Amino acid sequence: MSFSSAFKYPFRNFAKVMSIVLVLAIALSVCVALILNTHDWTPLLKLFYHIEQPDAVGDSLAPMSGTTAVGTIGLLLVVVFSGFWLCGYSIEVIRSVLRREDWMPNIEFGRNVKDGFFLFIASIIYGLLFILLMVAIAAANLLLGSTDILGVLVVIVSVVLLLAGIFVMGWGYFVGVARFAAESERGALWQVGRNARIARDNWRAGIKLNFKMMAMTIIYVVVFTFVEAIVDGIVGGALSSDLMAAFTVSIISYYVFNLTQHFSTQHLIAQYAWEIGMRGDHYNPEKDKVGGF
Repeated sequence: MSFSSAFKYPFRNFAKVMSIVLVLAIALSVCVALILNTHDWTPLLKLFYHIEQPDAVGDSLAPMSGTTAVGTIGLLLVVVFSGFWLCGYSIEVIRSVLRREDWMPNIEFGRNVKDGFFLFIASIIYGLLFILLMVAIAAANLLLGSTDILGVLVVIVSVVLLLAGIFVMGWGYFVGVARFAAESERGALWQVGRNARIARDNWRAGIKLNFKMMAMTIIYVVVFTFVEAIVDGIVGGALSSDLMAAFTVSIISYYVFNLTQHFSTQHLIAQYAWEIGMRGDHYNPEKDKVGGF
């Protein structure tokens, strides 16, 4: 897996990324403008930032208007549908990288949203399995934890095995996403048993993927925190005299860094798929097919 190729990928396609950023930023900014310009949020901001209010009686939060409610509902819809779209478009990004294409694919909004919804459902399934594994760890500690040396060893072994299971399930989710991209079959997302087995058999590639994803996240978080501090210093943040301008700039900077990080991560997942044999000469989607669980 090439870390540099994944990092450069969104910047090589920066015009495309920025077009997505601008569309999302405009949609959110319109909704935020409806919310901010039709209601006085000063009392709430003062309370949030612990600013002394000299006139607590006359400086109370008024009821929201219908326009403010419309803006709030629009904001929720934009967030939900853009989230589904981004998940679905990520499948197309992985698919294009698997084809060794350097440029990001075209946007098909309807298909992307639909694929993103199924991907969201799959993430819930894997998330529930993570929770069950964590509950099993807690139960092992309660039932077997004791001062007896044998009991302590049993707890340690069970915790190690369950943590290994959590890692395998995490990699299994990435396998499911990669298989969905490679095979164009949504059923690949639900074949948890098969995906976990593929992940287990390729655990070395999974460890490399985790380390590179963590390194990518650290780099982006450090850069984003630094840039966000500069932006807040210039525009004044949430206490700026021009609150709408401050929010718009914050939204744009948020999307720029989060989308570039996201597409870099999808590039790593696509490389992981190549490394474990998908789209290679020996990749057979029908081999060892098992049930969903």
